[in-house]
Amino acid sequence: MERYEYIKCNWNYIDDETPVILFYEVDLENERYARRMIEVFSNGRISLGLDEGCEFVTEAPVPQVDEINQDEDFLAQVITKEEFEKTYQLHEYFENLGISKR
Repeated sequence: MERYEYIKCNWNYIDDETPVILFYEVDLENERYARRMIEVFSNGRISLGLDEGCEFVTEAPVPQVDEINQDEDFLAQVITKEEFEKTYQLHEYFENLGISKR
């Protein structure tokens, strides 16, 4: 079994200060806490979720994709490690943001 699961989660647009896409590197051996996270904002700006001195970047375990998708404001999918790593190296995100403004 793989140690990590990689998740891409689109989040319905709220405002310019809230990310519209979240990427997680989920540690399956440590209660599904995220070791790394990427936030993509509506203007394409990327922020890496870093918490210096901490082993994990989330305060709670990351739910499974099926559980995330029960909330109509989110659309999550499992992605490859390669897609996560490619995005992690970017400074801006130019792919389809899938923004649905309310």
